[in-house]
Amino acid sequence: MAQNVSPEPANDKPEETGRVDDNGTNRSNVMPISHEAARQLDAHGRRLRADEIFRTGQYEGEELRMGQVLRRVREALDLNLGEIARSSLIRENFLMAIERMELQTIAKGYLVPYLIAYSKYLGLPEQDVVQRYTRECGAVEEVKTSAPVPKLGKITKTGTGLPIILAGVGALLLFIAGGVTAAVLMNRGPEEVVSPTVVAVSGARDSLFAENATTTTVPADLPLEIVAVRQAWLEVRGADGTIFLSRTMAGGENYFPRLKAGWTVSARNGGAFEWRAGELVIGPLGPEGAQVFSINVDDQLIRAAEVSAQMVADAEAATAAASGNATR
Repeated sequence: MAQNVSPEPANDKPEETGRVDDNGTNRSNVMPISHEAARQLDAHGRRLRADEIFRTGQYEGEELRMGQVLRRVREALDLNLGEIARSSLIRENFLMAIERMELQTIAKGYLVPYLIAYSKYLGLPEQDVVQRYTRECGAVEEVKTSAPVPKLGKITKTGTGLPIILAGVGALLLFIAGGVTAAVLMNRGPEEVVSPTVVAVSGARDSLFAENATTTTVPADLPLEIVAVRQAWLEVRGADGTIFLSRTMAGGENYFPRLKAGWTVSARNGGAFEWRAGELVIGPLGPEGAQVFSINVDDQLIRAAEVSAQMVADAEAATAAASGNATR
């Protein structure tokens, strides 16, 4: 009687079977993920991280200003400034200045186009970047024009007070007329033009405001700088109101303002900063613990020249005294 016998493999080896899951999937046929797919997954994760930083304005729990946000987004996307500079045709030092929000190297009229191009390269909404940058660095005229700061509150029309206004104007005119008459009688010299601007708190010495004008010659190459004695906030503005520096400086950090350009300096603690010229300490920016506003940088040149001249004179006097003692 014939029996049904299953045929043996030709090579006498048992047939290999792949591992099969309970759902019927043959795992022996599953291919590992490709390098391209892995790269796309990594890029997607970086994009999500960058968008989160921009949306929250935070990085590892730290609140960021807009310049810092741009930097952290760039780092999250694994981009370097050199690569962006070559692709966007924006100089690398300009991109670095934008991230640091130190705009003294960027000419007027270029900041907003640079911000738009940089934001587009990072895949961020350009107008949102410009507006947020404006709120934090709004003294730049071109930025204010591009994204004006909204008005606070609403102006409501109040009732007229014409009789009171007329009476006040009349009294003010009489007061001004009396003051002018008294000034003319008391001062026969040339009339002094009084500036309507607010007088700044200054750390300069009283000699700057003495009746006799100083005869100190201001060196043209004096390396005047501002040095942070300890961590504190400092703001440096140009003559037209442009903010070149507005941030907290670390202890030992220095800044060289532009000289003979009408720049001003403000600080929340004048005693936390010093004026220096090389190794020569000129003096503090202002009183310890006191806020100082709009100190004129050029005034400190005169102060620095006076201190330098006095030190030279003291050194010469000490040398002469030593020479006299030696000849006795």
